[in-house]
Amino acid sequence: MNDVSNVETLVPLEGSSGHFFAMIAPQLRSQGIEALLPSGVSFEAFVRAAATAMAQNPELANADQKSVIQSLIRCATHGLVPDNREAALVTFKEKQGTNFVLKAQYIPMVDGVLKRARMSGQIAVIAAKAVFDGDAFDYWMDEQGEHINYRPTFKGRGEFSLAFAFAKLHSGELIVEVMPKEDIERVKSASKTGNSEYGAWAKWYDRMAVKSVLHRLARRLPSASELVTLLESGDEFDFSRQPEKPIPKQGGSRALDAIRSQSTESVTLEHEQMAEPAQADHANAYADHCAAIEGSSDTAEWQQAYTTAWTWANETGDQNIIAGIKQIAGERKKQLSTGHSAQQ
Repeated sequence: MNDVSNVETLVPLEGSSGHFFAMIAPQLRSQGIEALLPSGVSFEAFVRAAATAMAQNPELANADQKSVIQSLIRCATHGLVPDNREAALVTFKEKQGTNFVLKAQYIPMVDGVLKRARMSGQIAVIAAKAVFDGDAFDYWMDEQGEHINYRPTFKGRGEFSLAFAFAKLHSGELIVEVMPKEDIERVKSASKTGNSEYGAWAKWYDRMAVKSVLHRLARRLPSASELVTLLESGDEFDFSRQPEKPIPKQGGSRALDAIRSQSTESVTLEHEQMAEPAQADHANAYADHCAAIEGSSDTAEWQQAYTTAWTWANETGDQNIIAGIKQIAGERKKQLSTGHSAQQ
């Protein structure tokens, strides 16, 4: 954590960036965001990057400010900076009742994902690139494994063609993923920000394409769990995968019962009709988080499990999931408190 005693010690930016700096710095400090930042990133640098990003995206000024602060907190939790390279802030419309509310969303970008992958200690080399018509690219497999040959053309590259990503493990194994443009377009159409004028896909199509292929690659890596969680933080789901089968109801667990029984009105996104595969992923993660909360043996374990589950639940944006996590956590906390009182 960086020791900056008060907001007055910060040097604000000028112009519109300065306005956003003054607006969000006190809110972020009050949320304890300094404790979440990596050692190489100061509080001031993080806030400056966020303020600049807000000044560059007019829709963020009109977005629900609570969602802006929550997005920045999630960004800091993952150790990234919202500088449009490691991470970005975008907007999307969420249906509440009969109206649409403009909200902010934090999305990890390619540089941020690669940064976290290299920090895992299990990957020797990892890279991802967008390929254009003028570039030379070849991918093949044989009895020795996967192979690629890539030579970019820096003049007259033409139209976007595909994206690829590869990782070389310390064991020497090479893992490769390739996605042609038609697959990329399917991911884009399923994204909450895919059709937004100020969304990530409108501003950084090639970067988002690369992020999409990284998502597929991440599932095959030793550090898959952390990277997949990071890549799905912006709900940029890959709907080219086959939907997973619904999880059967298991006796003795209230996890899935709770999520099915919530009476809270569900959140409807602009692309709601394409959300079914993502819900299967949510059900798996929801059950795991609830099991961790219910399995906590003391207050410290409960707090850790609940914090992790609460962060994930808010990232899904699903009010049923958020309410379900809160319900399970509340019940378990009450059980732990009752047990502790009885022992005394």
